[in-house]
Amino acid sequence: MNKIDKSFESLVWQYLDQEISPDDFTILQELLADSAEHRLHYQHLVEIHNGLLMRGQSTPHENIDRVNAYDVLMEQKSARHPFRLAWVAAAAAIALLLTFFPWADFGQQLDVQYVALRDTDIRGSQITEGDFANTQMIHLMRGAVALEFPTKTTAIIEGPAWYQVDSDGSIVVSSGTITIHHEGAPGTFKVTTPLGDLVDMGTKFGVTIGNGITNSAVITEVYEGEVIYDHPEKPLSMQQGDAYAIVGNNKEQSIRSDLGGRPVKVTGTFTLNKGQQNLKLKENLALGKPVTASSYYSQTSNGEVFGPENLTDNRMADSGSPWNWSFWLAKNGEAGAVTIDLLELHNISRVSIQNTRNRHFNDRGLKDILIEVSADGNEFHLVQEATLAQIHSQSPEAFAFENFSFDPIEARYVRITGTSYYHAHGGNGSGGLNEVQVFE
Repeated sequence: MNKIDKSFESLVWQYLDQEISPDDFTILQELLADSAEHRLHYQHLVEIHNGLLMRGQSTPHENIDRVNAYDVLMEQKSARHPFRLAWVAAAAAIALLLTFFPWADFGQQLDVQYVALRDTDIRGSQITEGDFANTQMIHLMRGAVALEFPTKTTAIIEGPAWYQVDSDGSIVVSSGTITIHHEGAPGTFKVTTPLGDLVDMGTKFGVTIGNGITNSAVITEVYEGEVIYDHPEKPLSMQQGDAYAIVGNNKEQSIRSDLGGRPVKVTGTFTLNKGQQNLKLKENLALGKPVTASSYYSQTSNGEVFGPENLTDNRMADSGSPWNWSFWLAKNGEAGAVTIDLLELHNISRVSIQNTRNRHFNDRGLKDILIEVSADGNEFHLVQEATLAQIHSQSPEAFAFENFSFDPIEARYVRITGTSYYHAHGGNGSGGLNEVQVFE
């Protein structure tokens, strides 16, 4: 073995042991791109590394090839926050990239721009907001990036992921999650995966890709429009609401609507705020968080108890049962106030509220409100005054969320204070709400 081979092996082992520097990672990429012999030897070293890992782990699987695609994807999904990616999957991802995809000219710059980054750890390249992409393979270890293509396409990639912007109208993704919003002409944008191309016909869709040693799983869910899985033997048109898992390798694939008995679904973690060009968490920050109230209605003798904790339990539309109702009611004759503790500081910009009518009684619910936020729980700042709509039907569809947006502000506490409430003519009445959601 010559000197360059020993140097190459050293770089590979540094990479597999998570000790490689960004500069050395770039050198490794160039060596892999320039030499088929290096690529073959790399895959050999990956197999050795994987074998050593499997021998050293206590696992119910006798052979890693028996790990099904669902388990691989769930392992990668759970590793995102915080990042704990197993290097078996990472090594397999780059091996699959080498097997399935041609290597492009790393020096070619494209008309594709990085419009937003969040909490990123990127290996092998230095990327900042506003940069234009080139055709270099990127290892996004954690965080998310948003790309805008000249085809009127926005792509959000969430780590851990391996991807390569292939052209002004295509991207190669060998592992990770990508969310696409394509507003351009049908067929002018595609996502290349280890198992074939996904051609965007003008739509919103999400893709999650996971890899074992010999198989990949490409999970696709179409939120709007149409996506075509462009495979010579198994083409598939996916319409709004469709979700499929394509499992296999470059020789054979199967298409299914569930994995491990669970329905196929792709849920991205981030969304792009185009007006401000930043990535925001999609998740409801208030879910399951503690809530306090100025008062709440309680008659324990018959289970008519409506505590403030119901506001963040993700149960809607005046549902539940005695001692377990889904909504909060203030005491008779009070509009009331509630405060949600998000437990840590967040940059928030939207509060969503679902009102109540108190079931068939139709004698409760807030009307005029103040929305205030605070970083310390002592000094509150008014961000919105609003009037909530009255709910006129017991149908679940009548319980709509009302969204109140404001300039982003750092806060831990969200307080909603009622200044008036709805009530039946001649009845007691009081304030009340079904659910409160808080978003970045």
